[in-house]
Amino acid sequence: MLRILFGVAVFSGVLGTSYGLEAQDRPLAADFPEVYRVGGFDAPEWAEFSTPPQVSFDAAGRLYALDTSAGHVVVIDLAGSLVRIVGGPGEGPGEFNQPGAFVVWRNGRLAVADMGHNAYQVFGPDGEFERFVRMGSGDDLLGGVTNMRFGLRPDPGALAVVAQGAPSRLGALTDLFSEFTGGDDTADAGKVDERGLERLDLVGEEVVAEKILEGWRPPDAGDEAEAISLSDLADGSAIVSMALGDEKWFEPSLLWDVLPDGGIIYADSSAYRIRVTDRTGRVMRSLTRPLAPRPVTRRIQSAVREHELRNLEEGGGGGFFGGLAAAAAEGESSPMVQQMREAAREEIENREFFEEIPVLSALRSTAEGTLWVQRRGEEPWDTAGPIDVMRADGDYVGTFTVGATEMPDAFGPDGLVAFIELDELDIPSIVVRRLPAEVR
Repeated sequence: MLRILFGVAVFSGVLGTSYGLEAQDRPLAADFPEVYRVGGFDAPEWAEFSTPPQVSFDAAGRLYALDTSAGHVVVIDLAGSLVRIVGGPGEGPGEFNQPGAFVVWRNGRLAVADMGHNAYQVFGPDGEFERFVRMGSGDDLLGGVTNMRFGLRPDPGALAVVAQGAPSRLGALTDLFSEFTGGDDTADAGKVDERGLERLDLVGEEVVAEKILEGWRPPDAGDEAEAISLSDLADGSAIVSMALGDEKWFEPSLLWDVLPDGGIIYADSSAYRIRVTDRTGRVMRSLTRPLAPRPVTRRIQSAVREHELRNLEEGGGGGFFGGLAAAAAEGESSPMVQQMREAAREEIENREFFEEIPVLSALRSTAEGTLWVQRRGEEPWDTAGPIDVMRADGDYVGTFTVGATEMPDAFGPDGLVAFIELDELDIPSIVVRRLPAEVR
């Protein structure tokens, strides 16, 4: 059940296509030579990843892989060999209890967001534990849940993290935990939600948060969530409603990344418009391409509903509805799961639509500050469309056509990139490749 609940936090509903102007694209060749790969069926014990790891590079090209299932971070050198293992499962300092995400700074210092400890655990470049930095109010796991942030990125110029706020639909759950633990229900005042970014200073004993920016908020978005009680958690339909919130299909989400100088790139609407800011969030310029959002027609609405109902029944589509299907397939046929499935069907049939499909689906910066901008595919629900490459000054380099390459899971120095691949048994591997100079 916890897996289903937290799996919905990344479900955004912003699906779409680039709407037929690909003739303007300048094709790029995706010939990225392989540097090394680790993981897979015959991997050594340290590289046996049971779930896809989170990955990041330091300035020396060492790769860091957070294995949340194993409860540790693996550090890998340029030859694909083990350098060290950082942390491990447990309750003490330097041990992880519900690790959720991590960041790696250029010098190799790293911090792991540990929900079980309600703290960021900071480690030095040598992998030695330095200290806890509390996330905020609350104790242990409940505090870690209510203090969640998403999409963590290291601030290049400080011991700080840039993070996206938690979805507003989790506000009701936060209030419930505060009531349950006797916490201060005003502690969340001033926090940003999923439409905003914060800089989290990790220098002291507790996080100090500073708002950087707030993105555009679609009409009626971010309304106050209804209060819930402990009894509501026994109601499958209430869980579905709380998990998915009131977002419309295709409502634009906030896409963003951090540039090497600490500035931010972000897109917050359905248009092809990327804003470039300085460290403070002040917009310096906007980057555009003449690619228009696709209007949402009745035919598209019907196709999306049919697609999501199929995901709910058969699985394979990911997201919240695919998670319910997977739970049922694994034998979770409890009354609660069945109730949630019925509520999900009703949600699919009745959810409203935003008027157009956003052009963009992902936005990343390379280690040298070049932008990789992914567009929607041909089907309304397809987020893996072409990938544009452009400089932060707006100079368009070219486009990787659909299927030429996926968006890398991490960008490193000297053109290094890491991809997470799954074999036929869904066993993960990390594949490190090197980009040509023009797209770094």
